[in-house]
Amino acid sequence: MPAMEIPWVIDEHTIIKHELLKKYIDPWMAIFFAVQKRNSLPQKVVYFDGFCGPGIYYTDHSKTQKCCGSPLIVAEVANKYIAEDRSRSVIMHCIDKTSECVELLNSNLVRLNQYGQKWVVHHSEFEDKVREVLDEFDQGDLHCQPMFFFIDPFGYSGFPMSTLERIMRYPRAELFINFMVYDIVRFCEEEQSKKNMLALFGSDEFKRVAECSYPEQKYAFFVNLYSNCLKRVGAEFVMPFRINTPNCGTRPRYFLIHASKNKRALEVMKDEMAKLSASPYRFEAVGLITGQMSLFEDPDKGTLRERIFDYIVSAKHGALDFEPLLDWAYANTNGVSKTIKETLIDLEQNQRSIVIERLPGQRRSTVTKGAKIRVNRSSNQ
Repeated sequence: MPAMEIPWVIDEHTIIKHELLKKYIDPWMAIFFAVQKRNSLPQKVVYFDGFCGPGIYYTDHSKTQKCCGSPLIVAEVANKYIAEDRSRSVIMHCIDKTSECVELLNSNLVRLNQYGQKWVVHHSEFEDKVREVLDEFDQGDLHCQPMFFFIDPFGYSGFPMSTLERIMRYPRAELFINFMVYDIVRFCEEEQSKKNMLALFGSDEFKRVAECSYPEQKYAFFVNLYSNCLKRVGAEFVMPFRINTPNCGTRPRYFLIHASKNKRALEVMKDEMAKLSASPYRFEAVGLITGQMSLFEDPDKGTLRERIFDYIVSAKHGALDFEPLLDWAYANTNGVSKTIKETLIDLEQNQRSIVIERLPGQRRSTVTKGAKIRVNRSSNQ
């Protein structure tokens, strides 16, 4: 096999992935810096870029223009916030096993590192270097700092569930993983792949894919299994986002999976996904309970409406406070704040299947904090 040309031409899928990372990492830094400042804590965050690549790409096959990859995107966002307050610190660890990528990225990070931050590019396997760096963190004060791990492999090996379990022990760690389900489905039943599959999922549950009859079932099975494995190793909120690749029908090549212990992190990620979902590579979610569902779909399609109504019906005490209901819907459905509220209004005013008990002065055109929601027992529906 000929050596890969570095840098290479970026593909559309990676462009969308990087655009989302930029839109997320900006508010991520802003939120944590603000919280730390408010609590008189050192303003410090940590970013890991696994399988980081060269950090720069050609925009097309003419090779006349270049664009930034994920480490340089994050470096530029970091510079913006450090320029506002020089006491802030963004620690960055980038990891790749290809020496040419490491050399090119390092030269560009050095050029961008105008505030003397600790930005290190490691020539190493991801899992080995992560364990080493986290061992160092445990000896200092970084184990309690916000950490964001962008894990973007070319395949499905090198980031075992045991390593992710180690990461999720930290209270403010987040994972954002490019889950290459197409390759996993393609190779999962080959004997030489079983060792990698065992490491990827942390158990032999992946073998149950043999019970699936169709490729679409296999995709849903693996994404659900992986998401649930992340929950078992410590993530409280896991949201898989399907990248709906043009001309691939119902067989996506990639999912982006976000995992954290923080409800606010989930909300910000879903909100940013919603803003990008109109692109050709629009985003969809896979439900962890009911199988496959689309993300940010029109509530008139019924899926979001039905799931929210079923949840309200299941309420043991008859009425639900709006805020806990909103939290549940963010974590367990395809909705974001706008579509969840629109769905509740539809259930109240068009379906007449629920009653929203608003506080005095609250408008009937929306639903907000303080409202209570219950099933409309007088409805014939």
